[in-house]
Amino acid sequence: MKKLLSFMFIASLLVVSCEVEQFDGQELTSVDGKASKKGNVSASSLTFEMDGCSGSERDLIAGQNMVVGTVSVEEVGEDYVITYNITEEGYCLTEAHVDVATLPDYFPMTKSGNPKIGNFDYVNDVVECNQNYTVTVANTGPWLAVHGVVVCATNSVEAIVDNLPETADFCTTVQGPNSYLNISIPEGPLAGDFEAWCVDNDKGIEINTCYDGADVYSSTGSLPDGTFEYPENFDKVNYLLNQSIVGQPCTAGGVYTYGDLQLAIWKLLDDITTGSIAGLGAYSNACVDEILAMAEAGEGFEPECGQVMGVIVNKAGIQPLIIPYPLECSPCDETIWADGCSFPGSNWAMYFEYSDN
Repeated sequence: MKKLLSFMFIASLLVVSCEVEQFDGQELTSVDGKASKKGNVSASSLTFEMDGCSGSERDLIAGQNMVVGTVSVEEVGEDYVITYNITEEGYCLTEAHVDVATLPDYFPMTKSGNPKIGNFDYVNDVVECNQNYTVTVANTGPWLAVHGVVVCATNSVEAIVDNLPETADFCTTVQGPNSYLNISIPEGPLAGDFEAWCVDNDKGIEINTCYDGADVYSSTGSLPDGTFEYPENFDKVNYLLNQSIVGQPCTAGGVYTYGDLQLAIWKLLDDITTGSIAGLGAYSNACVDEILAMAEAGEGFEPECGQVMGVIVNKAGIQPLIIPYPLECSPCDETIWADGCSFPGSNWAMYFEYSDN
């Protein structure tokens, strides 16, 4: 009889010890018949907002104050289908993280109330740059934390080209020592001081003179028909602009001058012939020929981030200019959160309650 009682007592302990199942260190409870995670943070230790942050579509906020798109939530069967929609021009999604909870204090958090994004239900840090991205997660509760990372507009050569102004005002300043001309652009996206090279020897341009309303083009894009005699050679000119030629030793003797490079550019883009050219400065036909031979390596050249790209400034009636414009592709990553109630921690993370009302 004692053996039987001992067996029954041990069996009862086994039954009691199996009432709560452990999953990844978190307790599983049941709400509305669905399994849900219960976090390690006690609701009594932190205060959570729960009013005024519900809906099925929320703004996506970047850097705390910029709306870059929306996130929409749809209930499909036992799942949520969550769609990131990046609408701000020049931005795209590169990371996506989503967590679902029965109550806000069930989100994975630090003791101070900051979310542990790496412990979210869905984590993808390698999203291909997308404007639209869909995530499917199990519907284990009405509360969602939707996080991500977007890359902003200055992250590509294409974006820089797209953001060039249509026109610009400029003033010529001095000639030399490292370029045929120097110009200053007083305002706008191109504002700054630049070395400049002439494109069409058939027209003139004055020193220390200001011009307004010049058309602006990228030398790597579409150009107006008939404006330039050999536009197919702008790839070679861009290559030369990236070689820091002026001041380098010339095999024929001496060093390359700005006159050497200017004459080479004219020969590539214009129908100029070698001869005495007023205002060109010192040059050597032998050194010009060396530069032209060097340019052959630039067939098909396309400037990349960290290099310079020829930007054309073309005022009707005067010589068009090409300036080496630096391609400063400063990558910028911005954290995004779906707008909602704030986590109790020290950062600006947010969560919201799903509602289709």
